Amino acid sequence: MTEVPAPRGIAPYSAALSLKVETGELDHPAHGRFVIFYDPEGHSSWGGKFRIVMMMQTRTDLTMAADPLIKQVAWQWFHEALDQAGAGAKKTTGTVTVETSESFGSIRRGEEISYLEIRASWTPQTLDLSAHLEAWARLALICSGQESGLAEVPVISLVPHTAKA
Repeated sequence: MTEVPAPRGIAPYSAALSLKVETGELDHPAHGRFVIFYDPEGHSSWGGKFRIVMMMQTRTDLTMAADPLIKQVAWQWFHEALDQAGAGAKKTTGTVTVETSESFGSIRRGEEISYLEIRASWTPQTLDLSAHLEAWARLALICSGQESGLAEVPVISLVPHTAKA
């Protein structure tokens, strides 16, 4: 995980992280982005002061990409990751996209390649955002086929910092 520049103009405060799963030779490496927006005045469409936006993308095989239920399954992975991390979320929205491409012409012709992308946003129900970050890491492991690593997701602390006088 690394910190990356966050989008500006959506909320007065924002922070973003990028993640890439690199565990040996993966058939389905995953990468994603996790953005936290904070508006101290709150935002009526968010239903709170915070909004989390995330994206996760993984390469997938053509059989999985052709499965008519893969989008619903991937959306369920997202909800399972939230539930398993204990991340209470409301106003959850998102999309799942499956893309298949093949190169032609002077570009090296090779096999067809397909990708699965999950984009979601939600409003956390607590100020401690640790469980939400953990859910995102869990989703990365699920998408990369590393479900066995779920027990090893590190504990992440994002408890709000308070200045001492």
